[in-house]
Amino acid sequence: MVVRTDEISVLTLEDMGSPNIGFIISPLRTFNQQYSFLSLPNQRMFYTIIYFEEEGGRFTIDQSIVQVEKGEALAIAPSSVCTFKINKEAKGWVLSFTDAFFSKRYNDNVLCDFSFLKGNTLCKQFENAEDMQRLYMIIDAMYDEFIRSGTDSKTILRSYLNIVLGILGRSNGLTVDIPYNREKESKIRMFEKLLEEYYKLERFPSFYAEKLNISTNYLNRICKEGRNRSIGEIIRDRILLEAERLLFHTFKTVSEVSFELGFDSASYFITFFKKKHGVSPEEYRKMHR
Repeated sequence: MVVRTDEISVLTLEDMGSPNIGFIISPLRTFNQQYSFLSLPNQRMFYTIIYFEEEGGRFTIDQSIVQVEKGEALAIAPSSVCTFKINKEAKGWVLSFTDAFFSKRYNDNVLCDFSFLKGNTLCKQFENAEDMQRLYMIIDAMYDEFIRSGTDSKTILRSYLNIVLGILGRSNGLTVDIPYNREKESKIRMFEKLLEEYYKLERFPSFYAEKLNISTNYLNRICKEGRNRSIGEIIRDRILLEAERLLFHTFKTVSEVSFELGFDSASYFITFFKKKHGVSPEEYRKMHR
């Protein structure tokens, strides 16, 4: 059953009681008790990795329902809208961290090179027992360092986090993505960050190109090279994703969704949505009840 709300809460790590370092590690049982409010739809502005040693849980992420079992890990990307129901007897760990936390240790946005962090990824059970033991050891050490909270703890935690991400990727055959061109990839990622900030207000490619001090044609070309989509397609897809989230997770009317996304009229929004999905926003909502 889909859990709906009037408004989707936007959460930062500070809302989770973070010591303002951009990183939290918590035993799953403690997390389940302390953050029960996360069972309502919320948009997390940070990465989350949840690993289950015992039992499992059911997650709704954007418009997908994911069942996570014992021995599996779930990676949830920033800006995703998520709810969960975790078994009371579940044991494991929850890691939450920001891009900025990781990037202070590793340059060139290396975090984005881990393919499984680009979307919401279910990491299956470990086939290599040695990797599983390494993961347990590193996570235990990470938790001790987090509790210790010394002057050098942040640097050590970043190093541990990098190892954990590497183990998760390797154990699931998820290789590190090396961008075809670091400079171009950096520009695309800057565009994507700008889009997250302005997509409700600015829909012309020229706006983003001007912000990046590059030509619209150049931005369009590198987006096609790096994302296999034009700037216009990326902008439209981002607006559609938010429309889907609002229709799926909230009680807002079609007119309210249209207004929130900056459309001049509900009829224009319906036409825009139907062109992509082949059904109206209301029909889409009924399909996902």
